Amino acid sequence: MTKVGVRVWVLLWAFWFSGMPIKVSAESFARVQVADPFIELHTGPGRGFPIFYVAEQGEWVEVLRQKTGWYRVRLENGKEGWVHRRQMARTLAPNQEQVALHDPDFQEYLDRTWEFGVGHGDFAGAAVISAYGGWHFTRNLSLEMTLTQALGNFSEVDTATLSLLNEPFPEWRVSPFFGVGGGALRVQPRATLVQVVDRQDDVVFVTAGVRSYLTRRFLVRLDYRSFVVLTSRNDNEDEEEWKIGFSIFF
Repeated sequence: MTKVGVRVWVLLWAFWFSGMPIKVSAESFARVQVADPFIELHTGPGRGFPIFYVAEQGEWVEVLRQKTGWYRVRLENGKEGWVHRRQMARTLAPNQEQVALHDPDFQEYLDRTWEFGVGHGDFAGAAVISAYGGWHFTRNLSLEMTLTQALGNFSEVDTATLSLLNEPFPEWRVSPFFGVGGGALRVQPRATLVQVVDRQDDVVFVTAGVRSYLTRRFLVRLDYRSFVVLTSRNDNEDEEEWKIGFSIFF
């Protein structure tokens, strides 16, 4: 088996059989249990709203929604109110583990639907620039379209690809991802003295990388791709690509 073949099988195995997130968060559960002697329910999401009820230790609380640093909850007796993040952070999940709460900006990152970015790097020894758009249909899975241009000394290479990515640990601030994809590649030789013919081939690839959440709606991203170019000749070509770039999300 070739080196590229080994890389393909290793990355495919990691993509399909990687574990799911194991970090416990309050947003993952409908109910949490009061661990402190009490928590205070406010009439609104702010310290300026009065406390109207106190839930005691051991009571179960249903988490309804979040607004900035406050959580709207419902008690077993039907009372509803707002609890500050500081007190919610000390409640227990149904498995009796302490919950982990995320800051509001990071929570938006976890719940993002769209992601767009640009990158710069190297493709087969040529400088490459790229732009991509991604649709996150679950926290773990996303579909991405990427347009890339590589400018070498003797040719220009344009690629358009579609990939399916798996992010096994989306709640990590530095989160790895793996994927598979395919697309089309076009090579345009840079020649002025002789007539040359443009070349267009299909490509398949495996990819791996990491995303790192920065702040607000920004993240930095590092990508690696191992390509197999399906040429019309007897032998296919193996190429590698590295990129680093910045992205925004919505």
